Amino acid sequence: MENSPLFTRHWRTLLFIWTGWYIALMAFQQINWARMRIERPDRGYAWTETLTGGDLDTPGSGAWFYARWDSYRYVRIAQEGYADPKWATFFPGYPLLMRLVDRGLLAIFMAEDENDSRMALAGVLVSGIMSGVAAAGLLFFAQHRLGNAQDALRSTFYLLIFPTAMFMTQLYTESTYLAFATWGLVFAYRKQWFYAGILCICATLIRPTGMFLFLPMLTVWLDGWWRGKTYPLRALIAVFSPLVAFWLFNRYLAWNGIDTFEAQQDFGRYLLHPYAILALIQQIGWMTVDSAGLVQVGFDIVFTGFATVLCLIEWKHHPGLALYGLGVTWVSLTTGQLVSQNRYVLAVVPIFLVLARWGKNLAVDRIWTIVSLLLLTLYLIQFTQGLWTG
Repeated sequence: MENSPLFTRHWRTLLFIWTGWYIALMAFQQINWARMRIERPDRGYAWTETLTGGDLDTPGSGAWFYARWDSYRYVRIAQEGYADPKWATFFPGYPLLMRLVDRGLLAIFMAEDENDSRMALAGVLVSGIMSGVAAAGLLFFAQHRLGNAQDALRSTFYLLIFPTAMFMTQLYTESTYLAFATWGLVFAYRKQWFYAGILCICATLIRPTGMFLFLPMLTVWLDGWWRGKTYPLRALIAVFSPLVAFWLFNRYLAWNGIDTFEAQQDFGRYLLHPYAILALIQQIGWMTVDSAGLVQVGFDIVFTGFATVLCLIEWKHHPGLALYGLGVTWVSLTTGQLVSQNRYVLAVVPIFLVLARWGKNLAVDRIWTIVSLLLLTLYLIQFTQGLWTG
């Protein structure tokens, strides 16, 4: 089915849509900067007021214009590794790709440029390329799971217009993680275990939520076992490889005197700790203090609930995929933080499968497209103007 003329036509359509989407988002940030200045500081969370009053990187700063917040830490890791133990909360896959692009390409043609600027550009290039790879991965995966090229294209379109999809074009890990995760799922459901394992390991080394990819792989293996199929040992190795990769990386850090979980505490994240409950209460309470907090925190809660409900709906179709989505959605909450939930749920693949089915209804398709694009615009303006976004 994937080699049918219909699928080929939709693949080409996706290429045009992705190209237009990428150009539109990158250009919109430039236009927004030229026409708008938003009053700062930002009071989206109780702590954002003290961090959003300084100068911002402008279009004249080149690739730095597409860098905010965590972006700067990825550049430092790409340059210096984990020189600061606090950076250990950020996994090495994305910075490693940045370094490869810088050393293998940019350093050759831009040798006179500052290393910082080149590395920032490397990050933006990696994100841009991987956003296309991620879109293609979701298209192939949705085609396999939904059985219809039109539905698969719709699911991918919903990914590109998701409210926080703008992070896929910035100096952030979202597109790179999704690229490896979606293609890992493609090969897992095709029972091509070796490629699935490698891709899911890479996803885990980009973001720790990749470890939950073992859940859909395990259900695929169990389904085959239940039906009397015998898989080679390497299949089980592939199934649990994301968990092993997560453990080995943390052991590597420990051998170097670094603790990932301690590093997270610097960001106010306390895994399964009483502080976590108090932190959640404080963040929810902030909604009653400031209107900006009501919107920012409120949407973080709404997106968490939205992702959770859609994962539960997807359960009857693909239980392992639903479990993966629930793991991605809720693991951050165990640290006591609603912060960035709007961004984290972008990696919840079941969202786009459910929306693709619902989107067969013309009214649902149009309403979701309008709502999603309006929120995407809101978050893109916030990010560009230096307000806390996710």
